[in-house]
Amino acid sequence: MKKITSYLIALAVMAFTFTSCEDVPAPFGDPINPNESTETGEATGTGTQSDPFNIAAAVAKCVEIGSTESTEKYYVKGIVVTAGVADGTYGNATFDMADAADSKVIFKAFQVLGSDGQKMPEGYKIEVGDEVIIYGPIYNYKGNTPETAGKGAAYIYSHNGKKTDGSEITPSEETTVDPQGTGTADDPFNVAAAIAKCKEIGQTASTDKYYIKGIADTDATPDAQYGNATFNIVDKEGSSEKFYCFQVALTTSIKKGDVIVVYGPIYNFKGNTPETAGKSAASVVSINGQPVGGDTPAPSGEAKGTGTAEDPFNVAAAIAKCKEIGTEPSTEQYYVKGIANSSATPDATYGNASFYIVDKEGSSEKFYCYQVALTTSINKGDIVVVYGPIYNYKGNTPETAGKSAASVVSITPGEGGGEGGGEGGGGDVSGNSITVTFSSFGFSNAEALTTITLTDNTTLTFDGGGGTNSPKYYNAGTNVRIYPKNTMTINAGSKKIAAIEISCDTYNGTLCNAGGSATVNGTQMRVDGTKLKFTGPNASTATVANTSTSTGTASQIRMTELKITYAD
Repeated sequence: MKKITSYLIALAVMAFTFTSCEDVPAPFGDPINPNESTETGEATGTGTQSDPFNIAAAVAKCVEIGSTESTEKYYVKGIVVTAGVADGTYGNATFDMADAADSKVIFKAFQVLGSDGQKMPEGYKIEVGDEVIIYGPIYNYKGNTPETAGKGAAYIYSHNGKKTDGSEITPSEETTVDPQGTGTADDPFNVAAAIAKCKEIGQTASTDKYYIKGIADTDATPDAQYGNATFNIVDKEGSSEKFYCFQVALTTSIKKGDVIVVYGPIYNFKGNTPETAGKSAASVVSINGQPVGGDTPAPSGEAKGTGTAEDPFNVAAAIAKCKEIGTEPSTEQYYVKGIANSSATPDATYGNASFYIVDKEGSSEKFYCYQVALTTSINKGDIVVVYGPIYNYKGNTPETAGKSAASVVSITPGEGGGEGGGEGGGGDVSGNSITVTFSSFGFSNAEALTTITLTDNTTLTFDGGGGTNSPKYYNAGTNVRIYPKNTMTINAGSKKIAAIEISCDTYNGTLCNAGGSATVNGTQMRVDGTKLKFTGPNASTATVANTSTSTGTASQIRMTELKITYAD
């Protein structure tokens, strides 16, 4: 209120100054005519939906904010004193507002869209004398023009009491919701609390993950290529306070009005959009109270252990310790115990492997055992203890230091029995061949693949090869996507590989076989209908590589099935 009072005093001083200099031509016109009313009125309002700023308060707030657009959004109410007309290209309009027709305290609604952020039809008029409430970020442009941020960053909440499309404003749109929840599985953030948390977190995605519950304000269907979707959730249908679920992993369609719970890292993108981190870093975990596939978190439990051989960290404790350590590997070494989330086999060249461990099967709270020294295979579900330096890689991945700096020190057989299909791994053996159907493995949507052990103990090891994307499994199309530069190495142990056959998926009429740009140990595979085939190499190992130099869907190998035939 002191700042508002100071601003009004400044206006009075300005009025006196212009009165004293009325013989001097003003290059930009008189902002205050001493012969007309200069009454500003009392600054009122808090800038909320239920208590908008009046123009005096909005102008004072802009002076306080300064010449950089606010990250907060505010409601501002006033009378139109300079008319505006909607632009035919962008559907926005610019006009001036005041508290009274004769007031010289002006707030500019600059390039504002129609209600709910929608374009207005060309020629839509905002007339002098109309009552308007606008909503959006505000600031003091160049230190001398209080206004909204432009380019549709703000919009008209109401025009003479209605939306700009002529419809009525519903009660849900007139009611704000208080922040509620703690962001846990048992007590998710509501949208208001999630927005507040994002503003606290800032413009870098959080290392912690949070649960957020709200109502979908649009229909959404998972993208066929990436298995994710983008949509907003709100606390009440029609509310303008929205949380942006950006590229969240999704295994089924949702409809407008569904009650959604999402889980993952969040932040305030560019300081003005509270949202999830993208690229499937977050996921939809329930719709209308029913769990859905994807990254469906199971409780990881409380942190336990001291990191010693006698009392290893559990995964929760290891994750907490990594966050404490930071982004450089620890000088101390720690013991970490958990359940293998996938099968793993030591790399033939380096004698190490990469895999995740969890406290409970199905938990999304994972610790990454990265390039840990390993002398024998691990099955999914085995209880594993690793030992070595740990850290929080890039501030978002708790893991061991790589290049065999850590090692597996014990393996206790568990109930997993190999990744994706009972004891011994996955794949159907028939005669001297094995056929692997990847949809049978139970992978999570968008799960990155490392090493898979098959029923006959042959292993498949996937590697990014320095490409932009690494091999992943997607529910959409139920395939493993091998991107350009990615490789899949088949290690048959004592057996020799006589032939390889890859069945490829088709998406929107495009056969996803990398245009035939695939090799085995450097020799080109042949295209046979929807399959990539290779005879040989008559060796125990074979590396399939995607050698495509193009981009997009056609550059990928989308492998639904793999058949390996061994020499007699």
